[in-house]
Amino acid sequence: MSGELLIRGVRPWPSAAELPAVDVLCSAGRIDQIGVGLAAPAEAPVVDGGGGVLLPSFVDAHGRLDALRPGITMVRAHVPVDELDEALARRDELLGRVEVQLVALAPAGAITGMDALDAALTAGADLVGGVDPARVDRDPVRHLDVVFGLADKHRCGVDIQLDDPGELGAFELELICERTAALDMRGQVSVVHATALSTVDPDRQDELIDRLAEADVAVVATRPLPLRKLRWGGVRVGIGGIDVWQLAEAEGYTADPMIEMCADTATRGGAAVLGERDHGLVEGDRAEFVVLPGDTVAQVIRQGLAPTLVVHQGRVV
Repeated sequence: MSGELLIRGVRPWPSAAELPAVDVLCSAGRIDQIGVGLAAPAEAPVVDGGGGVLLPSFVDAHGRLDALRPGITMVRAHVPVDELDEALARRDELLGRVEVQLVALAPAGAITGMDALDAALTAGADLVGGVDPARVDRDPVRHLDVVFGLADKHRCGVDIQLDDPGELGAFELELICERTAALDMRGQVSVVHATALSTVDPDRQDELIDRLAEADVAVVATRPLPLRKLRWGGVRVGIGGIDVWQLAEAEGYTADPMIEMCADTATRGGAAVLGERDHGLVEGDRAEFVVLPGDTVAQVIRQGLAPTLVVHQGRVV
């Protein structure tokens, strides 16, 4: 059966060094069993995890296809419409090693670029993108009408880069949430940067987080954001363009539990942003994980250790 693999001697998400090692059996691209002394199916590859730290694989929710960091098996990349052919070819090259989602982008604006975005989605882009509706098109309402209209037409998701700060950015976040709810697109919309969340007062920040959670609009952190408040508020959060330790340092997190929260955001959180809800380490989850040399989650993140093993769809890549 495809996607069969037995990994011996790994420690799933160890918060303490004394956590014992177990074996992980993958079948049909999913985690079939976790236990001690598991038997290997006939002809299934067997690899030694060396007692390393087992984590879900890393997800770059706002990445570049030409700069993938080790351990990433899922990436979402914004691609200008005139570079789509190259990105589609690169996606094909990565097939079997990395799952790629492409966001079609019209850098000069969604309004003037509507036909090009439409064509890009027809050609194979996975999502329709927008950029700073007020700054780029100077008409946030019409910009979002175009983006969400195309998403409705092509039955695809929306991913919007939003750098506008303060009340302008807050207004745009509210518009995004309104359209998400109106088109019943909860769980299919994400916002990258979301600078407004860090540039409004705390009460307004809480209000925006509540609206994001209610509409199930995800946020991709590429710089410091109120990460704990977003997660506690029920917002799906991933990271993009930075590694886990960069995120922890930027947020000022030094305690082990907070570093683990950043690791969770970069793995399970990022997968949830990309629409995958079973990106974990329990039986039945997708077999998407990494093994890193070390004793605990916090240690391997602090030290920036490279994976000794990367598994995608139940296969070593």
